[in-house]
Amino acid sequence: MSLKELFKSNKSRFSLIILLLLFVAFFNTAASYLFKPATDYLAKGNLSITVLSFIFMILMGILSVALESIAQTIYSRQVQEYVGSLRRKIVAHFYADKSESVSDMQNDLSNNLDMLTDNYAMPLQTIIENSFTLFLIIGVLIQLNWSLLVLTVIFALINILTPKIMEKATDEANKQVSLKNNQLLKTIDHWMSGMKELRRYNSFLALSKAMNIADHEFEKSNVKSAEATSFSLFISDFTNIASQILLDLWAGFLFFQGRISIGAALVAGTFASQIFNALLVYENAIIQFKSIKSINEQVKKLEKITLKSNKQLNPDLAELTITHLIVKYNHGEKIVYPEIKIKRGEKVLLTGNSGTGKSTLFKAILGQIEPKEGQIIFKDSQGVQITPDLSKLGYIAQDSILFPGTIRDNITMFNSKLDKEVKQVVEQVQLHKDLSKFPAGLSTCIDLDSDNLSGGQKQKVILARTQIHHSQFILMDEATSAIDSDTTRKILTKLLKTNITLILIAHNFDQQLRGMFDREIHLTGGYHDN
Repeated sequence: MSLKELFKSNKSRFSLIILLLLFVAFFNTAASYLFKPATDYLAKGNLSITVLSFIFMILMGILSVALESIAQTIYSRQVQEYVGSLRRKIVAHFYADKSESVSDMQNDLSNNLDMLTDNYAMPLQTIIENSFTLFLIIGVLIQLNWSLLVLTVIFALINILTPKIMEKATDEANKQVSLKNNQLLKTIDHWMSGMKELRRYNSFLALSKAMNIADHEFEKSNVKSAEATSFSLFISDFTNIASQILLDLWAGFLFFQGRISIGAALVAGTFASQIFNALLVYENAIIQFKSIKSINEQVKKLEKITLKSNKQLNPDLAELTITHLIVKYNHGEKIVYPEIKIKRGEKVLLTGNSGTGKSTLFKAILGQIEPKEGQIIFKDSQGVQITPDLSKLGYIAQDSILFPGTIRDNITMFNSKLDKEVKQVVEQVQLHKDLSKFPAGLSTCIDLDSDNLSGGQKQKVILARTQIHHSQFILMDEATSAIDSDTTRKILTKLLKTNITLILIAHNFDQQLRGMFDREIHLTGGYHDN
């Protein structure tokens, strides 16, 4: 987040905000200055001009308040639209970067943007307004007495430098708030996703303990951040008040020396208060800016869209070769894979006991995990090694990923150009019978909260999605586990007649289903049987 980008988000509106804030500063300064002639004429016994001066002071004050309210409303809209554009850019970043977790996204898209709004965008408006006020007041002070300006500048420098005392502490405290919030979100994600299992085994105490620990750590980080900010503000407030008192004393000294009128001395005191209040705003803003420095830098990095070109999977992907592949997890478990070679058009059934690394092999092929040793090589029809866009490989995971929208949208993945092919693929995956149970058919909205589709229906939608996008290389991980064997047989009969390259993981296939594949690779703790 930056002033430049905030301005660029809507230049004409921001220009109007600047103009309104300039008028606010002018009317506010004018209202304060009119106290000088009002007091001076009152001392001379001229009541009519005194009353007139006070009337103008009130009018100026009313105009200042009204314009400030309008400016705040328009500025708030500017900020919210800008934050919305930031959120869209960050979403685009996450779309391109596959390494981010859901909790990271939640933290960056909600907590961090809220902190930037509160600690950067909102103080910025006050800084602009006070800068105009400060500029006008300096002009008035020169007219009253040059020594008042000199003393003001000296005290101003002291006040501006004060926030640096706590700059590092507040920044570190807010980094910890962001970190602990992220950890809290991860804890929620990890535990809440298994809520059914926790209920099944009456494990509320474990859930409560984990949530209490994460919440306590987040609470502690917020308290420390508040302590650092409060102490920093105390130092700033003390310096500010001391400066005002000293400047008021000097104005009184000038009055008793006969260098300025009583009205000028009182106005000088009023302006001194406004000046140092403005400086206090600067100090607080600097504290707030510095407190979210690291978070702002992080958001700026995420703001840079890294969308990759929309290239397709290399159409000449003729062979997949896996050699000397070893995958090792952080906890020490190591999976050793056999030599595997799969040619274009082959239909391979991948089997093996739980823990033999079937799903892990798919993740390695897709580039989601980095092998400890070995190679995964793709070749074209000439035997030349190629580097396909792995994100374009067809992949059906164990858990069906659906999105808010209609069944049709979830099949076409919101590409209306594919609507004409939906009917055909729906029949291929035996989904047409299920659709007859829904009054809206393909236009049925998928409700992720009420879960209005069964497990088998979800898998059929995902299968239809893969087929309608004409994936030529497909990895299927238990993709028909929730579908009955008769329907599975019908789906595979049509799928295996195509020229796609298919690797399918399955546990419960009978001999007839197994026989439909070209061959079977059976993983057994690092060994296999062809």
